[in-house]
Amino acid sequence: MRDTKPVQWQLAKVASPHLPHPVSVVAATDIPYIPNANRLQNLSIYLPKTSETSKLLGTPATSLPNPSSQSRLPRYHVHIHGGAWRDPQLTSKSIEPAVAHAFSATDVSDPIIAVASLNYTLSQFPTHPTLPYDALKDNHSDPAREATHPQHVSDILHGLALLRSFGLTDTSYILSGHSCGASLAFQATLQRPQHYGLEDHPDAPCPAAVLGLNGLYDLPELVSGLGASHEQLRDEYEMLLSIAFGADKGRWAAASPARFDPADTAARVREGTAPRLVVLDQSAEDQLVPMNQRERLGTSLSRVTGLRVIEGHRCTGKHAAPWEQGVMIWESLQDICELLREEN
Repeated sequence: MRDTKPVQWQLAKVASPHLPHPVSVVAATDIPYIPNANRLQNLSIYLPKTSETSKLLGTPATSLPNPSSQSRLPRYHVHIHGGAWRDPQLTSKSIEPAVAHAFSATDVSDPIIAVASLNYTLSQFPTHPTLPYDALKDNHSDPAREATHPQHVSDILHGLALLRSFGLTDTSYILSGHSCGASLAFQATLQRPQHYGLEDHPDAPCPAAVLGLNGLYDLPELVSGLGASHEQLRDEYEMLLSIAFGADKGRWAAASPARFDPADTAARVREGTAPRLVVLDQSAEDQLVPMNQRERLGTSLSRVTGLRVIEGHRCTGKHAAPWEQGVMIWESLQDICELLREEN
């Protein structure tokens, strides 16, 4: 059980390998988003360090900063980390290199004034090289590592609901996700919670845009359609997906963003509950995810009336490079803001 004492704003430092020095920010970390949360049912919020945000230090984190201008651009960024639904060493802190770029200069014209990053309950990882977890062998000692679908989605929806109570509104934010986090971003925003049997969950606030980075979008194809370049990963994908989504492969398609019904998504776009802009970026050098994952989602979303789908061009290097370096995520956000500015 998490401590119910409110999390307070504190000074923190974030760093990127592309910046010469760490960047000071105002942060509230590990804010639980449900009562009696496990140790991963929380989120963190980062603000630039300014004379105004410094006044928040030592006070409870209960709201996002209000935009001072009437800009029609989104002012908040929300991120969902990857890690194949299971890696305990990959957390909400993985956004910090991108935060460093976002807040390395206190330029009042910068569109993003707050970054939130979500943790969520993980699935079991019996073969992790240093932190293996098997619920039976480990006597259910860590419920934060025992999720099966749709609990990952449930946690993300709870996190977004807390951010809504903090001031997040429809189209006020850009939602990004890396790897399985990209899958979660689309699961949470393209479908109603009822699609996953989560009848008691509210819809996510509608993002102005969703950014998918090196994402996993077609779960069956991660086993049967990897292609020659990634075929050696077939057994590993089959194991991790069976743990995260259940052994019945016939149910994996319904959880796959690349297989959502375009007509259903189009209806959500029309009613303003799904984003009108999607940017999909995939590194050709990704050693873990083949290019056809992006292609399959892009092809499906291209059939959604009212949705603009853009191919990103920032991701390079190995699978983890976007979050490890930070600059790719930040430049992608700037690209999205420019696309939205042109539309407005």
